[in-house]
Amino acid sequence: MDNVARRIESLVRNGELKPGSRLPPEPQLAALLGVSRSSLREALKGLVFLGLIKARPGHGTYIQASLGRAASRHFQWMLLLKEIKYLELYELRQILEPAVAALAARRATKSDLDSMELALRGMKASLQQPEQFMVNELAFHEGFAQASSNVAIQTTMQMMYGALAEGRKRVLPLIDDMLRNYQRHERIFIAIQKRDVRRARQAVIRDLQFAKALLRKDLQAQEELRAKLRRLEPVSLGTKS
Repeated sequence: MDNVARRIESLVRNGELKPGSRLPPEPQLAALLGVSRSSLREALKGLVFLGLIKARPGHGTYIQASLGRAASRHFQWMLLLKEIKYLELYELRQILEPAVAALAARRATKSDLDSMELALRGMKASLQQPEQFMVNELAFHEGFAQASSNVAIQTTMQMMYGALAEGRKRVLPLIDDMLRNYQRHERIFIAIQKRDVRRARQAVIRDLQFAKALLRKDLQAQEELRAKLRRLEPVSLGTKS
């Protein structure tokens, strides 16, 4: 699969294939890549799973137009396999997001501000619906990443938020005051809207401190549950000779 992925990457780099374009039919692609059709089929299945290409039944297989979600899936697997930790991703957020908010305060267009305001209104309307609140909160964060006018930042943030989605679902029950959570995001928006770089940065730092504290609380609860389950495991007494 790695060999096929590298060959396809080379074709994209050389301009022979473009993001969003359809891959050639299987016989032609196998000949182009110099692999057997059976090897190609197995490799393509793996690339579909990783989100690098998309199979559309009856229409063919396409290069993904955006790889942010594919990268999110890689991060999710790394979290699952314990290669990286949730807290490490939050530390990455603490490094990136204050700077992103500062850029957004300088660069946000009216369209960016409208998108963020729409997400903020959605958050306010879903204070009693935690899962919908999370959807709107994600849209808000992606909105101020978009306002940075930096594609590398937008892709990195999309990747990071996608990877953190499962962890966010777990901490939702721990948020005892959704209104205050909304108000923290409102302060971020107002600072960006007013082009106040310093306050935008500070508002994001405060929000991330709250989010990281919630994550620590969730991780501690998980560890306590695992310890309790270990204590409940039956002890093997063995057999007497």
